[in-house]
Amino acid sequence: MNNITNVIRVAVNNNFNCTAAEFNQLKDLQAIHPESLFFINSNIKTRNLKKINDYPYKAVITINPDLFVDPKLVQRLYDIASDKIAFIRIKYIPNHPEILELIKEVSKTSNVVVTLQRFNGIANLEKYVPDYRIHYKWSSNRFRLFGDSLKIIETYTQRLPRTYICDRAGLGCGGCRLCSTLTCGKDVQILTLNLAASGICPYNCVDCYAKTLQHFLRSINVPVIKYDWIHMNHKQSGKTAHIRHLKNKVA
Repeated sequence: MNNITNVIRVAVNNNFNCTAAEFNQLKDLQAIHPESLFFINSNIKTRNLKKINDYPYKAVITINPDLFVDPKLVQRLYDIASDKIAFIRIKYIPNHPEILELIKEVSKTSNVVVTLQRFNGIANLEKYVPDYRIHYKWSSNRFRLFGDSLKIIETYTQRLPRTYICDRAGLGCGGCRLCSTLTCGKDVQILTLNLAASGICPYNCVDCYAKTLQHFLRSINVPVIKYDWIHMNHKQSGKTAHIRHLKNKVA
């Protein structure tokens, strides 16, 4: 890992479906960029997920993509060799103790990165968090966890081994660094790549930021994803409105 100068998260705006075509494309890119560590982003529902074991790339796996915990899906995690897992991503919403139990259980064998679920509007908030008014507030175009509800999950994760909250500071990848430190063990530049071989993500997770953006781009006749382009996205570069707002407050 000493020669690695950057890490590239593959399938940020889509899903790495673990097909031969994707792995072959990734192999070609790795040959061109030996200074980069490529790691893949997959959903626990991915049909060919076990193929991860056959290739030299670490994976980030979202284990509760639909927010609720599905024990049958969770079991699929244990088909993946532990050395192939960079970290397990678990989405968090309050008042769901099964999510807390899942975080605790997975942290015994893998790094866990908790994503604090954000919502685009009231409809899904009412569906998944009926008492949302005491947990969420509107900030920078999304409903975000706040106050005591935020402190509860912070305290919980701090008590567990190798368990973290994604972008806890709200400053994007520049203030988080987990995609770097948990994949290559050091703090290096973090970049994005969406493979043409992956195509559009076949899943529709609740208020997915990538899908929300894609729907908007489609409505104005703009390509929804730029494929095969290694770059720093807005969260990685700190250019999103939410990150700029927080930086201005700190300043």
